[in-house]
Amino acid sequence: MFSATMNFIIDVLKKLAGILLVGMMLLTCADVVGNLFGYPVLGSEEIVSLCAAVLLAFALPMVHRDKGHIGVDLLYLRFPPLLKRINNIFLSLISGVFFFLTARECYEYGNELKATGEVSSTLQLPIYYVLYAISVACFILFLVLLFEFISLVKGERNE
Repeated sequence: MFSATMNFIIDVLKKLAGILLVGMMLLTCADVVGNLFGYPVLGSEEIVSLCAAVLLAFALPMVHRDKGHIGVDLLYLRFPPLLKRINNIFLSLISGVFFFLTARECYEYGNELKATGEVSSTLQLPIYYVLYAISVACFILFLVLLFEFISLVKGERNE
């Protein structure tokens, strides 16, 4: 049940990240074409940079689930199965704690920016929405790592 729900949430984030990527591409193209005719898109760099931050955060849970990250296996491949399991448990625990703290700090920083009324420089967009989105994505990654940790401890998973 938890796995199916997490997969659904991760897939939604993946689709949102794809929409952001296409939007960034279209906005950049419109800005380039607009520059050719002397009508650049005001604040396009700002929007693209904010979208890129959210896109990267939204992609993290999917990349972890699909094991799409880069790893150096030179030493790991020589580990016996028990040591591999201990290593995976330790890494999922440490990573889970890190992303939980990251989610919490992004949320708290977003609250600070909201309270102070911090906005972007050109378009005066509220920035705290970006931090809230990053916080949600990091929290979802924390849940994925927690689920992985529990599975590894129970012995249900042996990666």
